[in-house]
Amino acid sequence: MRITRLLLTAALAALPVSAWGAERLSLNEATAAQLAGLAAVDDDAAAAIVDLREDRDGLGSVEELRVLRLEDAALTSLRDNTWVEFSVPATASVKTYKNADEVLAEFSGEPSVQQVQAWANHYARTSPNMVRRWLSQASAFAALPQLQLEYQLDDDWDQDFDYLNEAGAEALTPDEKVFAALRSGGAGQGRTYKVKAKWELQELIMSNERIRVISEAQDVVKLRDTTLSEVTRLYFERRRLQAEMLLSPKSDPLGQVKDQLRLMEMTAHIDALTGGAFSQAVAR
Repeated sequence: MRITRLLLTAALAALPVSAWGAERLSLNEATAAQLAGLAAVDDDAAAAIVDLREDRDGLGSVEELRVLRLEDAALTSLRDNTWVEFSVPATASVKTYKNADEVLAEFSGEPSVQQVQAWANHYARTSPNMVRRWLSQASAFAALPQLQLEYQLDDDWDQDFDYLNEAGAEALTPDEKVFAALRSGGAGQGRTYKVKAKWELQELIMSNERIRVISEAQDVVKLRDTTLSEVTRLYFERRRLQAEMLLSPKSDPLGQVKDQLRLMEMTAHIDALTGGAFSQAVAR
């Protein structure tokens, strides 16, 4: 039985305008100027969206724009004010497969779960190499001395006077009028430089910096485990849905739309954890 091609826009057209907004823009048709008119989307972001759209020959969701490192406010504005058209592929007949390997081979062009996990690690900055680098740098931190530089400038001068009376002789009585006559004088400057290096030997064993890095590394490991668990779950849940759509496609348009939306939703979740790298690889 032939299943006719169905566009999401046709389904949306049957909804009241208030259900999805009369002011929404088509993400795949809006100009850069129109996109820049949305809240939190500036001219540079709008131009980057149009360039990415052209490179990928269309966008499947707003989440693909995460690769552009847009602000959260801009992504929220785009979700609220744009829509994306997608199609449910026509199916002439259900292909038969001999075993599971033949089914899974249909998706061999998509990224492996290991690649997706690596992207998630990179995006969340939880790579094991980064943690090892932190610990190595913390170990070397205490080996560096604390340097102190001291500079001292001495500026001195002196003068000696003879106190004489009007006759030019040394004054002998208190009631004589006295004049001060310079006998000798001198001036000089002295400069002193000192450099001190100080090591905290106890810090070489277990420094406060290393303790802090170990604590932060433990938090990073927890975040990495959570991220990898979630992205792995989504990856295989999406693959199970793909296999189900391949082996037992829905015969009614509504069922097809629901499956396609579920697939898009899981793809968007994986993009959120990989910074859009997943959709970019699938598009290639």
